[in-house]
Amino acid sequence: MNSCETVKKHSIEGTAINFVTGRKEIVHMPHVPCRMEYPVEENPFVSLGVDLTYKCNMSCTYCYNPIRALADMDLSYFEEVCRRLPSYVQFKFLGGEPTLHPDFLGFISTARRYKHEVTILSNGKRYTDSAFVKAIADLNERFILGVSLDGGSSRDDVYQQINNEDCLRWKMKALETLDQHFPGRVEISAIIVRGLNEDVIPELLELAHRHKRIVRYIHFRTSAKAGRWGEKAPYTMEELKEIVRPYFTEKQFQPQCLWETHCDPGQGCGGCYRFRPTPRLQISLIEFATQRAASCFKRGKLVDRQFLVQSFFENIMHNSETLMEGIAGRPR
Repeated sequence: MNSCETVKKHSIEGTAINFVTGRKEIVHMPHVPCRMEYPVEENPFVSLGVDLTYKCNMSCTYCYNPIRALADMDLSYFEEVCRRLPSYVQFKFLGGEPTLHPDFLGFISTARRYKHEVTILSNGKRYTDSAFVKAIADLNERFILGVSLDGGSSRDDVYQQINNEDCLRWKMKALETLDQHFPGRVEISAIIVRGLNEDVIPELLELAHRHKRIVRYIHFRTSAKAGRWGEKAPYTMEELKEIVRPYFTEKQFQPQCLWETHCDPGQGCGGCYRFRPTPRLQISLIEFATQRAASCFKRGKLVDRQFLVQSFFENIMHNSETLMEGIAGRPR
């Protein structure tokens, strides 16, 4: 096992928006050591997050990765990563907004050419464009498209508070467009913020039923003290289970998972819980970016240009804390 102390520290310099002054400034972004870090060739993680781009077409109030002006990941670097990985992984394409990368389709094709699985975690704004969705469908590859729906199917006030935008109309259009033109699987998700949007849970269940041809996964995750967040204390996994459980029978709520990264009941860090209320639908509860989740030994994150992988939530928590201290001038 390689620890971070044995790996040379690196740094990245780029421009970013200071959210206090509104000015574009230079920020020095250190490579922050964590407890679990490995060369790509020794990757032990089943799932790997990949920040394709830091650009975004939204400015969400809750955002764990609010840097915007750093360079996009190079497709040739990613292809070399795919070549070096010792076994197949489940890639999670992240950002920023991953669909904004100019080589977005190329990243999907490259990952699939090397037999890796792919899930795209997106705000869904580009899915309102039927031509873009058709181009994705024309790849004729197996992968999952994600759409975040923090305000469900009715709460534009919640979209405004969490996403800093009235999103309801175009979020619903994105789902309709996917249902019309995308032949594959879709994952819908919501950040559940204490005392704000617990009522979107049944709305996402209804949307999954309404679009049952494509929606195969629902993710409910807690908010997290990473990047930008509100002042309310995030839910714990135990609390999240309690607010989701009433919508299902005891049998439906029993832990069961197919395909996605998971641990057997009673094992792992306890940061996620997956169950299958119907044969076609899988639901995941995720405690996001907490100390408990940071110990997950199955989720990793690719470090750009360095051929290193790190523990996913440790990467998010440490880097988010350091970056926000430098940008906003306020310690976390």
